[in-house]
Amino acid sequence: MIAVAIALAGCGGASSPTATVRTTPAGQRSVQDAGAITVRGDYAPDEHGPFTLHGAYRVRFTQHGAGVDWADEVPFTAHLETAVSTGPARTIRLFKRAAATGTTTIRADGRFRLAVDYGDSPYEVVLTPTP
Repeated sequence: MIAVAIALAGCGGASSPTATVRTTPAGQRSVQDAGAITVRGDYAPDEHGPFTLHGAYRVRFTQHGAGVDWADEVPFTAHLETAVSTGPARTIRLFKRAAATGTTTIRADGRFRLAVDYGDSPYEVVLTPTP
């Protein structure tokens, strides 16, 4: 009986889950400047937008992490998906790379959300219109 009481007393110190702390200020998480769209975040999953896109875009991501060997990391994964849909949602795959940076070119017309599916370091994604 005493052993059971001691065992139960030791269980009371279990830690509760901690809240996610965002270090990227809300005003800097999504910025539009001269047609370019820049989104920043700390953790994934995360979602930004919706944004209205028309035409071709150069899309670049950068992950920030001191001393990280990106070749050993799980890929940074992001895509665009239609914000409002009258039918099946349209998605445009952007990245699935285990790297510090990456670039792709896409063509999109409509309103899209940018979804970061996986990334375990602070990130930045920039969509720049191309001629």
